Amino acid sequence: MKNKTLVVLTGPQGSGNHLWSKILSLHQDVFGWKSLLNNYWEAHRFSEPFAEYWKDPSLLHKFDWSQSQYFFTSISIPLGIESKGTKWCPNVEQFCSNAQDLGIKTKVIVIGRDQTILHNQQSRIREESTTRHFLDQLPKLNNPTFLSYELLYLYKSEYLKTLDIGIPIAWYDERVNEILEQDANAKYIGYVKESPLDDGNKTGVPFPWNPNTPSTPILKDTDHAYDEGSNGKCC
Repeated sequence: MKNKTLVVLTGPQGSGNHLWSKILSLHQDVFGWKSLLNNYWEAHRFSEPFAEYWKDPSLLHKFDWSQSQYFFTSISIPLGIESKGTKWCPNVEQFCSNAQDLGIKTKVIVIGRDQTILHNQQSRIREESTTRHFLDQLPKLNNPTFLSYELLYLYKSEYLKTLDIGIPIAWYDERVNEILEQDANAKYIGYVKESPLDDGNKTGVPFPWNPNTPSTPILKDTDHAYDEGSNGKCC
C-alpha cells in the first residue's frame, strides 16, 4: 500500500469538524465523508466512513485501501456527552500508528475556533467545557498542521489554496461558497456599541493600562495630557 496518504483531522468538540469534513471531502480523488455533502449534518458515529475503526484502530487492516490514493477522516476529542453515557476520547496517536503499520502515510491536521465560542458551545451541548481532553492529547500528535476556522470563513477559497496537507483540495469547487454561506460564529457574537479603547483609536492617545480590565485606574485629564506640538509624545 505504497504512496497512499491518510489525513486525520482532529480538534476540540465544536471546533468545526463537520465544516472541514465537507470542505476536504469535495475533491473527487479523496476518499472522505462524501455522504455529508448531501446533508447539513450527520452523526459521526453512524456515518463517518472510519467510525468503526476509530472505536478499534486494530481493525484498520480490514479496511479496503484499494478505493483511492488519498483518504480523509475526522474525529473530535472527546466524542459524546457524559450524562448520556456516550462520552469517550478517541486515541489519534494509536489510530495513526495502526495505519502507518499498514504502510499508509499519515498526516494530522488540527482545527481550532475562538476559545470563548468553544466554551459556550460545549457548555450548551456537551454540558461542560471539554477542550481540556483534546489539549491532553495535543503534545502526543506528530508535527500537526493547524487550520483556522476564522480564516476559512474570511478568505474561503483563497485560504484553501495556501494549504498543503498531503491530499488535493477542491478550492475551486462552487460548493465551497455554499458550505461557507452562513458563518456559524455569528450567533455567538453581539454588536458592541462602544468600548473603552474607542477614544484612543480615534485620537491616537496611548493607554498605559488596559481599559477593559475592571481594576484599571481612572485617569484624569491632567494625568494623560497630549501635546500635539510635541511630535506625538505624551507630556
